[in-house]
Amino acid sequence: MFVRDRECNCMGRISGLVAGACLFAACHTMGEGTQHMTGLLQNEDCTDFFYNQRFPSGQAEAITDQYVDVLAGAGVTVLFCNTNSRRTNYRSDVWESFWDGYDPDGPDDQSFLAPIPEKSRKTFRRLIHNMFEVDRQGVDYPARVIQRCRHHGISPWISLRMNDVHCNDNLDHPFHGALWRKAEYFRKGHPGYYARGLDYAHADVRDHYTALIEETLQRYDIDGLELDFMREPYLFSKGEEQAGGKTLTQWLRDIKALVDRAAARRAHPIRMGVRVPSDPGTALGLGLDAPTWAREELVDLVVPTPRWRSMHFDIPLPAWRGLLGDRVTLAGGLETRCLSYIGGPLRVMDPECAVGGAVSVLSAGADVVYLFNHFQNGRWPKPEYQRRLNAFSSLAELCKLPRRHVVTHREIIVPGEDYRAPLPASGRTLSFSLPLGPTPPADWAAEAIIDLDGRTGEGPTLSVNGVGCELRQTSSHRDDRRLVYTIPTEALPGDNRDTIVVASSTAAPLKVLGVEARIAPTREAR
Repeated sequence: MFVRDRECNCMGRISGLVAGACLFAACHTMGEGTQHMTGLLQNEDCTDFFYNQRFPSGQAEAITDQYVDVLAGAGVTVLFCNTNSRRTNYRSDVWESFWDGYDPDGPDDQSFLAPIPEKSRKTFRRLIHNMFEVDRQGVDYPARVIQRCRHHGISPWISLRMNDVHCNDNLDHPFHGALWRKAEYFRKGHPGYYARGLDYAHADVRDHYTALIEETLQRYDIDGLELDFMREPYLFSKGEEQAGGKTLTQWLRDIKALVDRAAARRAHPIRMGVRVPSDPGTALGLGLDAPTWAREELVDLVVPTPRWRSMHFDIPLPAWRGLLGDRVTLAGGLETRCLSYIGGPLRVMDPECAVGGAVSVLSAGADVVYLFNHFQNGRWPKPEYQRRLNAFSSLAELCKLPRRHVVTHREIIVPGEDYRAPLPASGRTLSFSLPLGPTPPADWAAEAIIDLDGRTGEGPTLSVNGVGCELRQTSSHRDDRRLVYTIPTEALPGDNRDTIVVASSTAAPLKVLGVEARIAPTREAR
C-alpha cells in the first residue's frame, strides 16, 4: 500500500512488469553470441585491506600483491576493487582522499581525529594511517591491484559506491568529503539512517560522481566499471523516485558514452555493471530502472543483491532474467550476515550458509555468484576460505558440500511500501517459501529446523512440498523451542520452488522465529 496516488500507479506498472517477467524467462532462450561473465565475482571494499595489514617501509607493493594472490587462490575470476565511500583510498585529483587533513605525526586528539568517538579513534587512525603509508611509499593502490590481477588472469574492475552514508550521524567525522556536509544536497522526507544521503536530482551531485568516473577511466586500465547503487539505493527525495529515475537514466547514458570513449582509447572493451536491490519491484520503485538500462545496452552486468543486514536465499532471479533479457550477465549477490527477522539475533554467515546462498542463486538461474564483504581476513581460516570459494563457480561443485538455506527478510524497501517480513510469523498454519536447490543424492540427508517463541507442548506438524516430515529431536539447551524434522528425499523435486508448512497440533497458534533447512551427507547429518 502506497500513500500517494502516483506511487500506487507506479507500483501497479512495476507489478505488471514483474508478473510478465517469468513468462518471458520461460519462453525466451539464450541468444546466440551472448557472452556472459563466468567464474566467481568478488567485491573488495575500500577499507578492509587497510584495516587488517601492516605496511613496513618498502613493503606496500608486496603486501598488495599477496592480498590479490589469496583471491586468485580462491578461484576469483573477476575482482571489483572498490576505491571510494565518501572519499577515495588513493590520491585523487578530483575528490578528497581519506587521509586529507591527517597529520601522521600528530596526537590521537588532533583536529582531524577528534570528532571520532574515543573508543573508536585508534582503530580509525590505523585505517587512515595505512592508506597514507601506502601512498607515501609511492603505491597507487587500485593500479597495483589491477596489475596483480592481470598477472593472475583475473579480470579487474573498479567499483564505485554511488551514495555511501557511513557515519552520517556525525557530520564532523573525517569520513565525509565536503559535499556530504551540505544539507541542501540531502534527500528530503526521509528520517533515519539514509536521511543524509545525497539527492541525485541535483546536478552538482551528479557532476561530483561524473568527475570521479572520468578520473577512474582516465587513470586505470580496467575491464569494467561498476556503479554500486546498494551503497546506497535511496537516491531521491520522498515521492520523487520516478521522476528522479528518468534523470538517472539520462545520466547513465552520458556515463556510458564516457566508458565507450575510454574503451576506444584503451583498444579493448570496458563493461558496465550495477548493483541494485534484490527485489525488482523495489529497484524500479526507487528509480533504479535496470530493465531500461539493459534494453538500451547501458549495462552489461546486473547484480540483484541484499544490502547488508541479511543474506537473501530467495532472490527472484527468474523475474530479473525476464525483465533484463538475455544479453546482460545476471549475478546473484551474497552478503555475509544472516538475520531471520528484523531485530533478531545476528548470525554471521558460516560456510554452510554461504554454500546454501550460492546454490540458491545458481539454481535460480544466475550466471554467476557475486560476493560482497566476504573478506579474506574474516572468520574463516585462509585455507578454508580458499577451499570453499573455489567451489562457488560451479553448481555441481557446490552441491558436493553441506549447505543451509534460511528464511530471511528484505532490508531495502520503497518508502511507504507495505512490506511484511516472513518472520516472526504467528498463526495455526504458516507457510514459508524457501528454495532448496537441486535434489540431493540418495545417501544425503535433509532436515528442517524451526525456532519457536515459547514452549510448544506437543510439537507442530511440518511438511515440505506437501510431504510430511518426522519430528526427530528437540534441542534441550533451548527447552523445546528448536525442533528438527527429517525431510524425506521425495519431498525435494529439485525445481527450486520449495514450500515449508508448519501447522499447530493444537488449537493454540504458533509463533515461529526461525525456519531453515540443512542438506548434507548422511554421515554429517546432526
